[in-house]
Amino acid sequence: MQLASELVVGIGALVLGFALVWFGMPNKIGENPRFLRNKLMEVVYPAAALVFIVLGVAELLAAWF
Repeated sequence: MQLASELVVGIGALVLGFALVWFGMPNKIGENPRFLRNKLMEVVYPAAALVFIVLGVAELLAAWF
């Protein structure tokens, strides 16, 4: 049961982290999304995306070993 929960949390966190990266990408003409034009979000958003990616990898490694 613990293995299944670690896999679900790990995969969910990875999907959420990569979704945050995907939604934060600039458009074709190089403009940032509207929610990233705030100076505070330029600092917080990349850190949040990395936290979810690292959490997902850590949970998957914990499930594997």
